[in-house]
Amino acid sequence: MKLGSGIFYDLFQVNPAYYLEHFDHLELQDFILPDNLDIHARKIIKGYERILRNYRGSLSLHAPFKELYLSSMDRQVQDLALRRLTQTLHYGNELGCSIMVVHSCFNPLMNYPGYLDDWVNNAVWFWEKFIPLCERQKIVIVLENVWDRTPLSLVRILKRLQSPYLKACLDTGHVNIMSALPIEEWIASLEEYLFHFHIHDNHGVEDEHLLPGRGNIDFSWLVRYRDDDSIALVSEAYGSIKVERAYLEFMQSYQRGGPPGAET
Repeated sequence: MKLGSGIFYDLFQVNPAYYLEHFDHLELQDFILPDNLDIHARKIIKGYERILRNYRGSLSLHAPFKELYLSSMDRQVQDLALRRLTQTLHYGNELGCSIMVVHSCFNPLMNYPGYLDDWVNNAVWFWEKFIPLCERQKIVIVLENVWDRTPLSLVRILKRLQSPYLKACLDTGHVNIMSALPIEEWIASLEEYLFHFHIHDNHGVEDEHLLPGRGNIDFSWLVRYRDDDSIALVSEAYGSIKVERAYLEFMQSYQRGGPPGAET
């Protein structure tokens, strides 16, 4: 397993040695916030460059998403999303990131005939403009399910574009809230494109970002990734080093072949 953690610089710098020693992958999530893009970016980048200088693991970053509807029918709205994601992509390149996580923005509440087709067409228009930038920066975009009830919208975009720079990120907590399908079915549908995981738990109602095992998600499928170091399993159970340690202990139990407490 390639074990990762989603981090923010303010928390990371409290004990960077722990993250550098224990995690194979780090996801820098500071740039989801507009002020970090516009005001604090240079400070954050310089801080990460200093601390990560000798880090041997891989890096990703999370793109901003608040009110950025890259699949909008309004080209001016898409242009704003394009500027923001381009800005973040450049920061990722400076920091040596190989992956950037982007929310899918599919809205299942828009329940009218033709919405899925319109959404796919608008999203494809956006990605056809953005993917060449990713190719130049050598950063793969992974589309993260958020409100998606099924993998269909993601699969349709990924199949249509067939780009090595556009893949999928499966978020376990979002599946549990929004979808009636088991995670195994999502994995089967996205398997050809699956490149990244966000791991967190909840009770199926709110996006609680709990440690795995603290909600009602069945994580038994993790066993299939015990010998797979190609996909990062990134914790989004935010908190202290105590929380990070508990995440590692949970995941390492699957490296040994079973859920926490199982005999091997």
